[in-house]
Amino acid sequence: MTNYTIIGLGRIGTSLGMAIRGNSDSRVVGYDSDNSAQAQAKKMGAVDDTEWNIDKAVEDADVVVIATPAGALHDVFTGISPHLKSGVVITDTSPAKRAVLEWADELLPEDSAYIGGNPLTGASIKSQKEASGYIFHNAKWALVASTQADKEAIRSVTDMVEMVGANPVFMDAYEHDSFSAATTGLPAVVSAAVLNAVSTSPSWAEISRFVGRDFDNITLPASGDPASAQSSSAINADLLAHWIDQLIERFQNISNALRDDDERFATDGVLSESFVQAWEQRARLEAGIADRRPDNSDYSPIPSSNESMMGLFFGSKIAKVMGGGKQTKKDPTKYDRRKL
Repeated sequence: MTNYTIIGLGRIGTSLGMAIRGNSDSRVVGYDSDNSAQAQAKKMGAVDDTEWNIDKAVEDADVVVIATPAGALHDVFTGISPHLKSGVVITDTSPAKRAVLEWADELLPEDSAYIGGNPLTGASIKSQKEASGYIFHNAKWALVASTQADKEAIRSVTDMVEMVGANPVFMDAYEHDSFSAATTGLPAVVSAAVLNAVSTSPSWAEISRFVGRDFDNITLPASGDPASAQSSSAINADLLAHWIDQLIERFQNISNALRDDDERFATDGVLSESFVQAWEQRARLEAGIADRRPDNSDYSPIPSSNESMMGLFFGSKIAKVMGGGKQTKKDPTKYDRRKL
């Protein structure tokens, strides 16, 4: 039987405790600096016991999982280091790994092993009370092993990941942080920027009445814990700034196109291409083929004979609409540009 200690009983820590206890006979001890979070985790069945003292919480642990904001990991490592038993494995759930690996190497005992972790659940739970042991099912779980981690330590973490239904994916720390900045950090920043830009308008009271699904979806990350978002952004600042710069460049191109009378109506201009490219990339993502480059050669529209004749009188674009032109193949991830 493995003894687990989970430090940080928010939505992820509580969900993990529920998943471990639901899939094994392992013992789970929970710790959180917020006493009410500890009580709630116990009530939800996420832990067998809680400890008010972090020293006692980790002293018998075989595996320690730290589910706190990324910026808190330095202090947590410092606090638990003198109380860890020999051979203990430490992992975490933070979206940043380069800095955390350095802290682990500096602060954790030599007879311990740190394996960085990041569960990519995609679940939209906002609080501890919405925690569920099922959020990890079929999710990817990024793992970044430290240099002192041996095969047994790595196996301890992969066993836990697989036990809760997730799929371990090993990554390099820089690669992980770049991907995390793009898929977690950037949406959080965009969400905050959109909501702050619009809500500071003098007309926000009236604008808010028009809020629907689109605005809800893009601003959903803003409902996450601000302390966690700020901590993750700060610890991964350089890579997040890179992705923000990429976004600013695209925003500027679109803004310029909107101010150009010809460009904004052009069917092959920056504005139209931005929407078409995004539509196609989203379609490929939903189809599970985002990792394959699109091949345009097999999917170019070929006009029918009827369409060709009408093109002589009405022009090719109108002819395509009237004639219902055909394609040699229909690729659901390619936008029909005849609609532009």
